[in-house]
Amino acid sequence: MNKLKNGTPLIVVFFLFSIVFTGIQACDSKKVPHVVKASDADVPAGAVAEKRGRDLYLKHCSGCHHEERYGLVGPPLLPEYFGRKKAKAIREIIAEGLPATNMPPFKDLLKGAELDSILTYIRTPLESPVWGMDDIRKTWETSYFSLEEKEPRFDMSNFFMIVEGGEGRVHFMDGDSFQRLGVVDVGAIHGGPKYGRDLRYAFAISRGGLLVKYDLYDQKLVGKIRGGISTRNIAVSSSGDYIAQANLLPKNLVIIDAFSMKPKEIIDPEGTPGAVYTLKTRGQFVLSIKDKHEILLIDDSSLDLRRISIDQPFTDFFIDPKEGFLIGTARGSDHFSVVDLDKGEVVKTFPAEGGMPHLASAAVWTEGGDTFAAFPQIGKPLLTVMKMYDWEVMASVKTKGAGFFARTHDKIQHIWVDTGSDTIQLIDKKTLKAVAEVIPQPGKRAMHIEFDKEGRHALVSVWEDEGEVVIYDTAKLEVKKRMPFKKPVGKYNATNKNF
Repeated sequence: MNKLKNGTPLIVVFFLFSIVFTGIQACDSKKVPHVVKASDADVPAGAVAEKRGRDLYLKHCSGCHHEERYGLVGPPLLPEYFGRKKAKAIREIIAEGLPATNMPPFKDLLKGAELDSILTYIRTPLESPVWGMDDIRKTWETSYFSLEEKEPRFDMSNFFMIVEGGEGRVHFMDGDSFQRLGVVDVGAIHGGPKYGRDLRYAFAISRGGLLVKYDLYDQKLVGKIRGGISTRNIAVSSSGDYIAQANLLPKNLVIIDAFSMKPKEIIDPEGTPGAVYTLKTRGQFVLSIKDKHEILLIDDSSLDLRRISIDQPFTDFFIDPKEGFLIGTARGSDHFSVVDLDKGEVVKTFPAEGGMPHLASAAVWTEGGDTFAAFPQIGKPLLTVMKMYDWEVMASVKTKGAGFFARTHDKIQHIWVDTGSDTIQLIDKKTLKAVAEVIPQPGKRAMHIEFDKEGRHALVSVWEDEGEVVIYDTAKLEVKKRMPFKKPVGKYNATNKNF
């Protein structure tokens, strides 16, 4: 069994040299096994360019990124992994390399046309990527299985995880003192890290499919496994026994034992996973399918599967506080759909005014016995407010700019909304009017708000290379502390984001 070293925070080897969102690396060609090439004359004319790109890739890149571009010590080189990274930026990385990584520059080794051939090849989708149970098992590593019962040194209910996007790291912090406690290198993260059921362990997933397990009490990395080639997100079961990993490549849902970190089962959703979440009161996972009019409910103990037909494929959705309904929509759709999970059907649709909402970031609160949800409209300076259970849009609040996140807490009177700028606006829950704003750093983009468990403090990310997390007193709107990070993204409080 492979061992991980204990002690100081460990670097996850698989993603040692990856950068956030889209890393590209390569190894010395001497490390790559000899590849027998056919001449271009043996290949149909239409495939010559692709063959040249593959030949160059096998010679210069496969030693770090796998012969099929699945990723080894470097990340996958696939369109799903690149995300929104433009071709020009990817080509520049190939040519110039990446400072402080194992990625060398190739501009002196390869001509312009050769760089273009590699670029074209790695941006070509794979038709049928294979990453089965045997492949997953080969990546499994763990350092120990701890059955020892310990007392935590901190109030775990107020614990924080902070994603530092610019370094591909997850930091751990005490929410009472705001003291940093530890860090784990994960790589390009897509989807927030998750707490285990008992708050003893945390789990984080890289965009390249690497799942890592971190002991929050002992402050060390204790296990890892690669459950996919390209991953959307993960969820922890209501019992804490299993991790569900939703993969884009291959298109599946991998169930992993949360204690041993060994794979248990691969579920074929018969479509492209959108996102997986936990229905903790129902003992189920819920999985959306991006290219099919279905959602899946998976019993998180027996793994029995139930399919629910819906009127549109959900590209985004959120779960009501009682976990009886899903509210979702599709990109480009003109309406919301409300799914009753007990009845297993769409029970209402209503117009989606304003554009594409970011439902997964919805801020939910109660007022006068009613429940409300507010969410930004992607690309538009609007905050849509919905009355839950009546399923009606009751207001559209204009904001200073097009934001992405809205957050609130039961014990505060405002909704905190980012605006795609340096300003966070505060919307009064009762009047739905903008009543205040904070500017963490003038001229620098402020985004993603999280609160401590009592709502006394708000943590705001300044999303810059030399960024920071700024901690505000929510009553006085005064800065309490500034903590430097490189492109900090999400902050996750154990009480607010337990599942």
